[in-house]
Amino acid sequence: MICCMGVACGALAACGGSAVDGPGARVTRVIDGDTVDMERLGRVRLIGVDTPEQGRCYENAATRFTRERLEGRVVRFELGVERRDRYDRTLAYLSREGAMHNLALLREGYAKVLTVPPNDRYEATFEKAEREARETDEGLWDRCDRDRIAARRAAARRRKREAEARRAAALERRAARLAGRQARARARRQARSERTAARLERQAEEESLTAPEPPPEEDNGGGGGGCLPSSACPGKRDGDGDGCYCE
Repeated sequence: MICCMGVACGALAACGGSAVDGPGARVTRVIDGDTVDMERLGRVRLIGVDTPEQGRCYENAATRFTRERLEGRVVRFELGVERRDRYDRTLAYLSREGAMHNLALLREGYAKVLTVPPNDRYEATFEKAEREARETDEGLWDRCDRDRIAARRAAARRRKREAEARRAAALERRAARLAGRQARARARRQARSERTAARLERQAEEESLTAPEPPPEEDNGGGGGGCLPSSACPGKRDGDGDGCYCE
């Protein structure tokens, strides 16, 4: 208690609390959940936390949380032991109204712990906050797990639809091939029938041209009609000469 209330302690955060007591500056723009632009400091990266990157689950929510709490507000800041990162951003802890924003991101489930020594002053406090958020399914620890499950289910449904579409397309192609074969078979049968009919017609015409003419009927000179002999009936004239008979 003496530590946290004494002037030497200087801030709740210095005693493992949740705020920093340093100079103030205005946040002019929020870039994302863990990066802001500030007066005097330029581009600032929050120490010890990592919010989802652009396009990742909960990225919009983390950015909105930081924007609602910090954008346009004057906040207290505490610089890290290492004051700039490789992208030349200022590394700092930010506090507003007695609450450290770095820690709030972890407690509300908007970020995960990212410790990069030597900026590890609040590492234990941050890890505890993340662990509690995970255990109570706060923020991304609940939502993003559900999103992953939903995404896997959606992907499985999409794969199923694609497989069904492929099967349907294969059946259509098979049916089209079968219909084509049947149509070609019908065309071949029709062509054979037409050729057969034409051949028979030509044969009939040829037979009609080559068939012998029947012999003319002979007049036997009798008054009562002739008697035409044949192989079955040689024909013999009767006694009065007016007819013939067969024996």
